[in-house]
Amino acid sequence: MRADRLISIIMLLQIHKKLTASELSKKLEVSARTIYRDIDTLSGIGVPVVADKGINGGVRLLGDYKTSITGINKNELFSLFIPTGDKILEDLGVENLKNSTILKILGNSSPNQVKEFENIQNYIYIDMYTWNETNTSVNTEILSVLQNAIWNSKLLKILYRKINEIKEVVLNPLGLVCKRGIWYLVAVNNEIIKAYKVTSIESALLMDDTFIRPYDFNLKSYWRNSTSNFKSLIPKHTFTFKVSPYILNHIKERQFITISETTVKENEIYLNIEFDAIWQGIEFAFGYGKDIEIIEPIDAISEIKKKALEVIDLY
Repeated sequence: MRADRLISIIMLLQIHKKLTASELSKKLEVSARTIYRDIDTLSGIGVPVVADKGINGGVRLLGDYKTSITGINKNELFSLFIPTGDKILEDLGVENLKNSTILKILGNSSPNQVKEFENIQNYIYIDMYTWNETNTSVNTEILSVLQNAIWNSKLLKILYRKINEIKEVVLNPLGLVCKRGIWYLVAVNNEIIKAYKVTSIESALLMDDTFIRPYDFNLKSYWRNSTSNFKSLIPKHTFTFKVSPYILNHIKERQFITISETTVKENEIYLNIEFDAIWQGIEFAFGYGKDIEIIEPIDAISEIKKKALEVIDLY
């Protein structure tokens, strides 16, 4: 919007003191001619902005003209500038607002403060993209419909894909959660609050009817409690391995592998590791070959022998 661009020009000039029309056009992704028209508009509404010609020329504000945002301290600004991950903003369709918002916040900051805030962006990066974008990219049109339903407390009709069927469901949508780059819709279905993976939603239709949002519902609390309960219901299988010292550090450094107990007997190292399923422990051991031996459970020992014979027969 033009109004946002005019404000952005003022903020940029407050921060950088002077910029050429070319520099402003690149930062705001418009033509230099548009920048000159915007400068004329700003002058017309009383903003003391001038464009000097020549080698050392540029666009600048006269005097000490400033627009300011008050009441925000340094630590509050730091918290706002910690990156949230570009993917979230892109999925929600608000990524273009990020830079203009930053400029408005920085408008009354000193050059040293500006440098500090820029450093936060350069020192911390939160990557919400997955390695395989093809399978995890969200349908932004569907996500937009979900947002609309949530903001306006509108009933939502979706086609939801399960393993063996596609089911039509009418929901009271309460919120959206992004976990590791994957979006989930939290909604009420037949008086039960459930989570739906957005990439499994085939279509979403905004309905005319509205619903009353539960006054005591807290999205953050619900998500934390539901994920904690889900984890507690998953049966755990404790494996005891005898491992070679050469692979011990590698195992300790592996993501999602937690050693619950380490024991040394007669110079042999034994590890206890929990898995959600028997096959996960077998697969883990298989990857290390002769450097790891399953001691328990007994069922896993017979199963890994069977798999080993199948591999031998195959090759």
